[in-house]
Amino acid sequence: MKTLSEIQISELIENLKRKNISYRTDVNLSILSSFKIGGISPLVIEPENNESLVLALESLKQLDAPYKVLGGGSNLLISDKPDDFITLRLSGEFKEFKQIEDGVFYIGAAANTTPTFKKISQMGYTGVEFLSTIPGWVGGAVIQNAGCYGGELFNKTEFVEFIKDGTLHHKKKEEIDYGYRFTEFLRNKDSIITGIQVKVDAGNIEEIEASLKDKRDKRNSSQPENKKSAGSVFKNPSFKDEQGNPIKSWKLIDQAGLRGIIRGGAQISPEHCNFIVNIGGATAADVHYLVHTIRERVLSSSGILLEREIEYFGRVG
Repeated sequence: MKTLSEIQISELIENLKRKNISYRTDVNLSILSSFKIGGISPLVIEPENNESLVLALESLKQLDAPYKVLGGGSNLLISDKPDDFITLRLSGEFKEFKQIEDGVFYIGAAANTTPTFKKISQMGYTGVEFLSTIPGWVGGAVIQNAGCYGGELFNKTEFVEFIKDGTLHHKKKEEIDYGYRFTEFLRNKDSIITGIQVKVDAGNIEEIEASLKDKRDKRNSSQPENKKSAGSVFKNPSFKDEQGNPIKSWKLIDQAGLRGIIRGGAQISPEHCNFIVNIGGATAADVHYLVHTIRERVLSSSGILLEREIEYFGRVG
């Protein structure tokens, strides 16, 4: 694995200054995570448009500096020591969304998913109300094909734009490999999502408002209240039980006797045991221990190996 030197950081900062690219040093990444877990990054680069993003990537490549892309931090466990790579975080124009025509919107990858799709819904468009309950940024939602309540982002996506090998690419949905909580972007990890275009249908505003409230209420009742977490830790298995019912990860975790287990400042939520919550001072190592314990115990009790849904950002455990 590549390492990061102080000389690389200093030279990179000089490059960023010359190219007028925004950056911050010694950033506590925990404040950028819904888990409120994570250490100090020596350098966070914040490109504000495609041009500055490409220039930043050129500088990173020129100095052979390792980097990782951080989005909204809502489905992520950040390393306790994220100091062996540069953190790249989109800003500026990437936070915007605009209406192209009736029912068609272009959304930047750094736009916040919840308020963006809530606003689109309140403009009188239906079918994306479920996305108003999903935290984080649109770029991360694209990578994982985020969804809930029977809907998923790619149902409404027309195309995705992304940077790969220093070049902007445009790919129609039909050309992208995607499925349940999965896309080729998640598998390959070689692209930076910059934006998407979605197409939605006009609907009845009263029905839309009722749908927004219904999904918000469902979300609030099914998740730990006012707790720091990264959402569902594991994906639901893709098969069914003997009665033909979908198998739920939370139920397997509960049946393994793990509800409420604590490690350091991290706890398997007593309210919803497919959530791990930060009850105060949790570290990435604490959470990783619980993740590992869940996988081992569920495999032992049910024969099912759970697949992690949350992503790790840097070395964890």
